[in-house]
Amino acid sequence: MKWFLACMIGAVALFLVLDQGVAIKCFVCNSYFQKTCGDWFDNRTYNLEQCDEGVTMCRKIVQEVYYNDEWNVRYIRQCAPSGEVGGDEGRECQERTGTYRVKMRYCHCDNQNGCNGAESVSMPMIMMILPALTTILMLFKRL
Repeated sequence: MKWFLACMIGAVALFLVLDQGVAIKCFVCNSYFQKTCGDWFDNRTYNLEQCDEGVTMCRKIVQEVYYNDEWNVRYIRQCAPSGEVGGDEGRECQERTGTYRVKMRYCHCDNQNGCNGAESVSMPMIMMILPALTTILMLFKRL
C-alpha cells in the first residue's frame, strides 16, 4: 500500500511539473479599451489567461502613434505564438518604426507566467517539488 501511495504522489508531482511546460499564462489586455493596461501596470487588476497549447511566450507591445498633432501611446499585452525573446530574459525589446509616424516596441518573454506584466516574485520549481520528494523519501525509508 505504501508503494502505491508513493507512486501516486510521484505521478502527481511529475504531472504538475510537466503541466507547466505545455503553455504559458499571460496577461491579455489593450490600453485603448482598458486604461489600466498601460504602464505602470498593476497585475493585481487582471487575471492571467491560459495561452493556446504550444504557445510558450508572452508579448508586450508599446505602440506610439502621431495623430492630430500629438503622440498617443497604447500598450498591448498578449500571448505570443512567435517572436524572439530579447536579452536579459525579455527585458530588452525590439524597436521598429513604420510609416505614418508609428513607433512600435515589442517585448517577448518566456521565463515565467505573467512575464508580460510588472515584475513579480516567482517560486523556484524546486520549492514546488521538494515537499513531494520529501514525502516519497520518507515512505521509502519505512518500507
